[in-house]
Amino acid sequence: MGNAKHKKTFYLKDGKTFSDLKGFAKELARMPKDVYEHHVSSEKNDFSNWLKFSMNKEDLGKKIEKQVHKIELELEVLRHLVHDAGKKPVPAKAKSPKKPTVKVVKK
Repeated sequence: MGNAKHKKTFYLKDGKTFSDLKGFAKELARMPKDVYEHHVSSEKNDFSNWLKFSMNKEDLGKKIEKQVHKIELELEVLRHLVHDAGKKPVPAKAKSPKKPTVKVVKK
């Protein structure tokens, strides 16, 4: 199982890593310009390749493969996260156990 996570881990130029979409979004938001431009240019998009080939997110990978501007790529990733969150079923609230009724008897 450790191998599966290792396969999905993306290693940024500055040594930071992420292994899922939420982690990617967080790192992307605070990523310095030089690090971003190392991974994304008009000739390549390492993030698109990671999404398509390591994360099995081909749809998102294709959407961002031509995005050179960081803000546009960020927005697309956030849209995807919000869309996925809307698909997941919301767990039903667990019913809290009934509290026993205590009768106070006055004498």
